[in-house]
Amino acid sequence: MKYLDHKIIKTAFGAFISVLLANYLGIKYGATAGIVTIISIQSTKKESLKIALERFLASFIGLGLSSLLFYFLGFTPLILGIFILIFMPICIKFNLFQGFLVTVVLSTHLLADKSSSLKLLGNEFSILVLGTLVAIILNLYMPKVNNKIRDTQSGIDDIIRKILDRMSSDLKCNCVSIDEEKLFTTLKSKVDLGKSLALTDYNNDLFGDSTYYMELFSMKRSQYKVLLRMRSHFRHFYLTYNQSLMISNFTKQVSLSVGKEKLMPELLTALLELKEIFREMDLPKTREEFENRATLFQFLNDLEDFLIIKNDFMAKHKL
Repeated sequence: MKYLDHKIIKTAFGAFISVLLANYLGIKYGATAGIVTIISIQSTKKESLKIALERFLASFIGLGLSSLLFYFLGFTPLILGIFILIFMPICIKFNLFQGFLVTVVLSTHLLADKSSSLKLLGNEFSILVLGTLVAIILNLYMPKVNNKIRDTQSGIDDIIRKILDRMSSDLKCNCVSIDEEKLFTTLKSKVDLGKSLALTDYNNDLFGDSTYYMELFSMKRSQYKVLLRMRSHFRHFYLTYNQSLMISNFTKQVSLSVGKEKLMPELLTALLELKEIFREMDLPKTREEFENRATLFQFLNDLEDFLIIKNDFMAKHKL
């Protein structure tokens, strides 16, 4: 993370503006508005609005409860403790814990003034509204992540292309590429990054609910899992047959198609034709050949799953 990223700058500026406005408006305990702003600055727009709603509900309940307890039982630290003892389980029960700390701080103002008057309660709500509103306004600015998403998607396609190309070569020589582990580790890292960026993009779109990018990287993760299965078959390849060379050539075709959606239906048709050719071939003559051919067929089935996952995604989004 950069030392001065947008969230740090917004937090510092927001606290300054909140305290300044609170003092200008004559709000008592105005510095608390700065604290409210600080804890209300979130990573996404939707998260900010969700937490703001939780905080208002919690404060409405909490200030009402604390004012009644103080009024009837006295303005003492003991009653503050009793209030927390009652209020905390309520927040936990109704998923309002984001508002717990702020409400307790606001309630201490009642204790300090030894008053639960409507004027003071109005002051406390003013603190909450001001601090939260400043945070929401500042959080309307969020840096776009679309370019990062596209770069990550392109990076994922490049790695998948390399993995399939290596597999194509490995089928011919019955060996495993020396950078295989690095490629799979990098692929997983990029898929996880893509999912995180997609979620951020979704939560920053207040007036839309498109899940395209989230589903895109979910699809890439499913393909990654299939590639792991395909990778595991290489432990059982120790002989090269005509079928190995045919599947190798087809795997090469698939590698060249990554990122080119229009080729997907053609590849699925070609795969079915390849399976039909295998069915018409002579049966294996030795146990070793039988086992090797069975594993090759499993590899081909996994490759089919790899293509179907992408094809289903394309059909859903009419690509």
